[in-house]
Amino acid sequence: MSDIAPVFPVVPGLTGLTVLARGGYATVYRATQVSVAREVAVKVENRALESERDQRRFLREARAAGQMSSHPHVVDLFDSGVTADSHPYLIMELCEGTYADRMKDNPLSASEARDVGAKIADALAEAHLLGVLHRDVKPANLLITCFGEPALADFGLAVLNETRDTSITLELTPAYAAPEMFHHGRPVPESDVYALCATLYALMWGRPPRWREGHNPSLVSVIDLFAEPVPDLPGVPVELTAILRRGMSNDPKQRPTAAELRDELAGIVRDPDPTMIMRPFAPGLRPARPTPSPISAPYPRPSGDDQPTEASPSRDLG
Repeated sequence: MSDIAPVFPVVPGLTGLTVLARGGYATVYRATQVSVAREVAVKVENRALESERDQRRFLREARAAGQMSSHPHVVDLFDSGVTADSHPYLIMELCEGTYADRMKDNPLSASEARDVGAKIADALAEAHLLGVLHRDVKPANLLITCFGEPALADFGLAVLNETRDTSITLELTPAYAAPEMFHHGRPVPESDVYALCATLYALMWGRPPRWREGHNPSLVSVIDLFAEPVPDLPGVPVELTAILRRGMSNDPKQRPTAAELRDELAGIVRDPDPTMIMRPFAPGLRPARPTPSPISAPYPRPSGDDQPTEASPSRDLG
């Protein structure tokens, strides 16, 4: 066992840092914000921004994220800056977990996916009105707040449309990225719509669209998968599948806007079910006394490499 104590970054105003997650581009710590005695998450990039130009770009991106943090389904951003050794950081709301973890053990029911999708689409619609693209919507960036609500995290890749530097290399998650993102095309708002629909599909299916269980295709294979149809899902209403399929159209012009996606998802009628607490969906409104929704049983998942079929039965959301 090593006797070398871990070295934590020095972030002004924070104490008691412990590692929550490590990634290729950043490390997320749990910490205490001394001034208000609250627990927070702080994301510190692994890279150092040595040049003033890069630091200015980071702060610009932080401001873009800050414009969104007041939305009830966007993770709150409390502060941002650059450490003394030039590592950029974001101080954010501390959440309970991610939908990536949730879908591994208990994929969402169609009803839950409908509600999560409408709320996150509302957040994206607001971002797009402000000229902000997310560019990396995926299950790991959908967090579960302490109120049990979904919240979109990591606007770290977001940039203002009018100031986008086209020389920046795009960092994306291939499993949820739209086709245009693989061809050095300029991201568009509909790229976020594609990623959200792919994410919702995965949250019900347990893996990304078109992917076979236990198989992570190469980047070339991912591109080839765009030629395959998006299968139906067992037990998922055809209306919901059709909305997600349209949102994953290979042609961005054929996809709905984020606002249209929100309205289409919110418009799916759910049959009353006395076993569930039904709450009306109201975009952009934070409940006065939030109560986590009950977790309903997931829809059945096929074993092995079996894929859902076109003949799979559907049922109303409930």
